[in-house]
Amino acid sequence: MRFAAAWLLAVAPLAAQETPVFHTGTTLALVRFHVVQKGRYVEGLKREDVVLLDNGAPRPFTVFESAVSGRRTVPVELSVVFDTSGSVMNEGLLDPVVFKAGILDGLDNVRIAVYGFSNKLRRYCPLTRDYGTLRAALEALRDRGRAVTVDIPIALPPKRKSDPRGGTWIYEAVIGAAKDVATEPVAASRIMLIFSDGFGTTTSTPEDAAKICEEMGVTVNPVVLGHSKLLDQMRNQQEKESARSSKTPSAIPSDAAERMNEKQMEIEHFGSLGRLTGGHAFDPPQMDLTILRRILEGLVGEVRTEYVVGFTPDADVEGKRHKLEVRLRDKSVGQMVGGTRVIR
Repeated sequence: MRFAAAWLLAVAPLAAQETPVFHTGTTLALVRFHVVQKGRYVEGLKREDVVLLDNGAPRPFTVFESAVSGRRTVPVELSVVFDTSGSVMNEGLLDPVVFKAGILDGLDNVRIAVYGFSNKLRRYCPLTRDYGTLRAALEALRDRGRAVTVDIPIALPPKRKSDPRGGTWIYEAVIGAAKDVATEPVAASRIMLIFSDGFGTTTSTPEDAAKICEEMGVTVNPVVLGHSKLLDQMRNQQEKESARSSKTPSAIPSDAAERMNEKQMEIEHFGSLGRLTGGHAFDPPQMDLTILRRILEGLVGEVRTEYVVGFTPDADVEGKRHKLEVRLRDKSVGQMVGGTRVIR
């Protein structure tokens, strides 16, 4: 199995997107989408090129933006979340210069928050455009220093269990970071980039995290680290198992093979966060600063080619469910990617 290789080519991989649920009050309700034609993003759409449906009926909208048009005012909020286990921290990815060049210099209206997690979630810096603040946060995370951090509450979803010895709470950390960044009453394009080996120590599932991220309007982009090493181990083990079974046809898979298969499944589950939230999953054969730069450049390109339609919802005492859908008036323009959301 391979996820998308981090926008290494010209166009980002187009992941299947499910309809997110967004609880809103008086803030803008935003619907984000891309349009694709022959493998490339379509630029230059105008307000009159699309229609917004609310429970199937057309409704007016007050916001129509695209970064390419130069009229993008909707802010972008990027949460960068690092698994603090050794297999992740040893990859050398906490270089503030890369994040400055790749994100801060690439988008005028972006702010970045930094988190680290194990069985606890800590915020190393809130949303910021200040390079000094960002650098201090990444350096503190890298050096395990005593930075001024904020503990973000996380908890097991209903009916889930954890290893009593502690470990890594991946999906709980995703939920906690999504809730934390969405506490600001600002309508924004919210993106999460999470680095992990995918090996959690709870029974929580990607669907648990995706449900909350959808409500908060957060698209998650998981980056799998260390998968190639596991695949090498699995190939070596399969060769051993094959040699053993040729001598003993009734031989059953060893415990080692079973454990590796379980790890493979965990990685696939972690990667599914991208598909479930409308983001992208990355499984690079190796990870270094060059690959990280390409991932960040891809995120910037994704935002720059993104369209945003928005409006201020009417007061709804009963909390009525509204399914929003953006459609192209002329379907020959291209294929709509995204463009749906449920608000309550």
